Amino acid sequence: VHGVALGDFISGESHVSCGRCHLCRRGEAHICERLQIIGVDRDGAFADYVVLPAQNAWKMDPKTPLEVAAAMDPFGNAVHTALATDLGARSVVVMGCGPIGLCAILVARKAGAALVVAADVNPYRLGLAGRLGADRVLDARTEDIPRVVRGLTDGAGADVLLEFSGNPQGLRTGLGALRNGGFAALLGLPGRPIELDLANEVIFKGLRLQGIFGRRLWETWYEAAALLASGVDIRPVITHRLPMERFAEAFALMRSGDCGKVILTVEDGAPA
Repeated sequence: VHGVALGDFISGESHVSCGRCHLCRRGEAHICERLQIIGVDRDGAFADYVVLPAQNAWKMDPKTPLEVAAAMDPFGNAVHTALATDLGARSVVVMGCGPIGLCAILVARKAGAALVVAADVNPYRLGLAGRLGADRVLDARTEDIPRVVRGLTDGAGADVLLEFSGNPQGLRTGLGALRNGGFAALLGLPGRPIELDLANEVIFKGLRLQGIFGRRLWETWYEAAALLASGVDIRPVITHRLPMERFAEAFALMRSGDCGKVILTVEDGAPA
């Protein structure tokens, strides 16, 4: 093992790349042809120990709060998605205000977005989105999001969509809120194939769509570290901290949606 030593303060990258395929060699290891994900393709962290390749250990600033280090994986998803295009002076719609979407609001604000509109179906999470810096929060169950966004952008529509919901209607609504020539970064995973009027909703509008998977290795980690060092504080996204033995309660809370990021702690108080 090289580069890390016993006692180092690390966070772990869950995507294990081969380092040899042409995608890895061209700097796109996050979509490696032989990619394995810890907890999906390899044994995960629901155990006393987890095996992590040394190359996947990211040394954290020793001053970083433990709960922030524990949340670097989803924060990295938000960073990768939000920084897929230039957000400076742009209007941005965030669809889906789970922990990753909430982090994306923080990143968009730091990146200089002129307008951030957040949409979700959960009132608790919409309240969080507003407190974290969204200029306008919209209930996707009751509000005409494309119409409201056009009203906020002189009739044009938003420049950028950051899609985290994975909901088919949420995706269609988000695309409908974009201006002609707008950009959509898609991280949310639909649970089933979706129907999309590709001609009218994408092609004739000249939209640019980019799928986002994981974190760029290791560009996203450097960006995330720089954002934390510059003052971005993701701790307000962490709404619940429960001891490990209350894991079932934590999972039920996550399923309810009435939370931000949920952290489990081990006996000494450190995040699990």
